[in-house]
Amino acid sequence: MSEHTASRALSRGLAATAALAVGAAGLFVGGTAAFADNIDTAKTGSIIVHKFENPGNGTMNPDGTGTAPKTKPIAGVGFEVCHVDGIDLTAAGNTGWNQVKAVSNAQLLAAQNGTQLASYTLSNCTTLPDTDAAGVASSGRLALGAYLVREVKAPANAAKKADPFIVTVPTPSVNSGAGTGAWVYDVNVYPKNTVGNPPVKRIDDQAPSSTAVGSDVQFSVEQIVPGIAAGETYQKFTLSDTLDGRLSPKVGTVKVLVDGVALAAADFTTTGSAGQTVKVQLTASGLAKLSAGAKVRFEFAATITSVGDGKIENTAFVNVNDMDYTPAKPGEPGGPDPENPTNTVKTRWGQAQITKVDPSKKGLTGAEFEVRMGDTAECTADTVFADVKDPADTNKKLVISSGANGVVNIPGLWVGSDSVNDKGEETIGLATRCYQLVEVKAPAGFVLPTGADALTNVVVKPGTTANAAIDIENKQQEVPELPLTGAAGQVLMIAGGLALVAVAAGTVLISRRKQQRA
Repeated sequence: MSEHTASRALSRGLAATAALAVGAAGLFVGGTAAFADNIDTAKTGSIIVHKFENPGNGTMNPDGTGTAPKTKPIAGVGFEVCHVDGIDLTAAGNTGWNQVKAVSNAQLLAAQNGTQLASYTLSNCTTLPDTDAAGVASSGRLALGAYLVREVKAPANAAKKADPFIVTVPTPSVNSGAGTGAWVYDVNVYPKNTVGNPPVKRIDDQAPSSTAVGSDVQFSVEQIVPGIAAGETYQKFTLSDTLDGRLSPKVGTVKVLVDGVALAAADFTTTGSAGQTVKVQLTASGLAKLSAGAKVRFEFAATITSVGDGKIENTAFVNVNDMDYTPAKPGEPGGPDPENPTNTVKTRWGQAQITKVDPSKKGLTGAEFEVRMGDTAECTADTVFADVKDPADTNKKLVISSGANGVVNIPGLWVGSDSVNDKGEETIGLATRCYQLVEVKAPAGFVLPTGADALTNVVVKPGTTANAAIDIENKQQEVPELPLTGAAGQVLMIAGGLALVAVAAGTVLISRRKQQRA
């Protein structure tokens, strides 16, 4: 876009203002001598700011004619207009115009704050209304002269405030070069901002098969590629993510996609460090595939190795051409290379403990249980369960056993995660989660329960000590009645013998009576 503006260098790849303004480049090559009409000193003028996103690609003139920028207007931006004292645009010999052209880039940047522009005093500084939905803000009536325009309130997603620039009232009617003989007193200017949407980080919900410690947690980071000014190129695009010590990054799983198309291995480099930091950097070939508005997506996994307090948070950082999307102070000159933070994602893991006991509450070793994940925070009749897989072999179900004293330690289990959906809305996962144990092997000498008796529900909370122990009782196996031995058997045998003696004695007595009668 050709504009009547200072040709200011673009610091660190950030977009400088592209405005119809008189600046250090001295675009008024002809001065007043090149114009057929004299400046009407009886008139006043104004400055009308039109705020657009980069790259713009329009060809607008100070009188508002021309081809409008194709990018979006920016609302809510504040500008301040200050009169530059000591510059008279009507003085003989074009003295005032030469003074305007002599202002350097560095002097303009230094005038972002304060009351000085080089050796000139700034006076009557007036804050314009914020730009409206069309990106427009207008000053009141202004006396003829040179004015410094500076952005004092940047848009929330600006990579950098627009650089200060000078506007003359009046100004030639064309955008650059020698004039056509007409003067514009109500001057339209078109400063632009490179704006960037903050990167977005997401964490996937764990599938039922991958909810035990040792499973992988899937992360992604998305960044919309910001537009840049004409003539600029993308020089840097990096992701930096330092993970919690309970997560072990899997650098080899990193993928980078641009608008859904995976980049080749040569398009980016990936490094990991003992400090848990994963860094992904696009190479020259990868940078060449970027365009304004494209969506870059980084994907990678990390293995959860322990639970601790059960609450794990993570924030990543993205750097695009050293742009700074921090609303409070975008692109401050001379600051450190900015890295724009994503939202913070959270994942929660817990651990429970049960005890396998006999009817006398003595712990039993050797019981085995399969683990199932529920889809509700509390255990209810409506809870739906799915098998948890063994992280060491995902083709097998996770089976846990009772150890010494009958204790069954349920390894770290996923509770829930907080992330962001495709609409940018925060999603809050479960704070607790119902799990179910299915007894598949009883301790030796004890009965394996069946049906509902084999099922034990437990609510898992974040952390390793947040859950009370649950006792699961097993009944001892029944056995056939054994032969009687010992004292009890002897008593019965004696009683039986005495009965036989009594019967025999009775028989003898009856026989003798019969003989006597005979």
